[in-house]
Amino acid sequence: MTIVRSIRAFAKDIKLGHSIFALPFALSALTFLSFDSVTIAKIILIVVCMVAARSFAMGMNRYLDHDIDGKNPRTASRMIPSSQIAPKEMLWWSLGFGAVLVTFAFMLSPLAGVLSFPLLVILAGYSIQKRFTWLCHLYLGMCLGFAPVAVEIALTGNVTVPVVMIGFGVMFWTAGFDVIYSLQDREFDKSEGLNSIPQRFGFSKAVNFSRLFFALMIFCLFIAGIYANSGWIYFSGLILIAVILLGEHILIRGAKVNGRSKYLNKAFFDFNAFVSIFFLIIALGDVLWK
Repeated sequence: MTIVRSIRAFAKDIKLGHSIFALPFALSALTFLSFDSVTIAKIILIVVCMVAARSFAMGMNRYLDHDIDGKNPRTASRMIPSSQIAPKEMLWWSLGFGAVLVTFAFMLSPLAGVLSFPLLVILAGYSIQKRFTWLCHLYLGMCLGFAPVAVEIALTGNVTVPVVMIGFGVMFWTAGFDVIYSLQDREFDKSEGLNSIPQRFGFSKAVNFSRLFFALMIFCLFIAGIYANSGWIYFSGLILIAVILLGEHILIRGAKVNGRSKYLNKAFFDFNAFVSIFFLIIALGDVLWK
């Protein structure tokens, strides 16, 4: 029962359901590849690797930041600060998911297996970025942006322009919604000497940064579609995604004043989860239409 309690606490703390953010973008890379290189077995391996990578990264975040989380009223209820899981348990579960990533990456290809080791180092490094730079949002975005690129490397051993541009799109998109989420921690970050765009530039400019990042996301995905010779379904879908992201910012427009909005969590999760899933739908639909 202790193990069951521990893994439940781990899964609750890392918000396993949030894997939905990067996973559809990772799978969208498949639509830009030859279908000869894609099998059901490989798709399953990719999904396992993606979930394991995110679980490792989030677990290490909770482990490395548990002292900071305990001081922040917003995060004090997380598993380690609230004594619902011991730090060493969080660490061992994280390392276990890291081992799962390495194992299944080698099952995809030797190259993917070898590259999984430096990837783990990069993923674990996210947690300490706020201690050093306000560019931490882009670092987090880079971690998620590796997902579609990693899929292509694992399946083909190569990297193409469309998938790289999708990776950049994911990076800017993630940075954009992470800036929104970090608005609520500006005062705490300032008091603890932590770095973020809201802490460095204030609420109004931080929201403008988020808008810029979302615009860069759409631009990158547009370039990806150009290089992939995508059709009207893809580009029409991008227009709708841009409208959704605009709606997200309209919903939280009050946050430019004081960083607060009763719709902030809804904008952060619901809107962006839909964007991720919808992008996979339009990428797949465009290929099938052709």
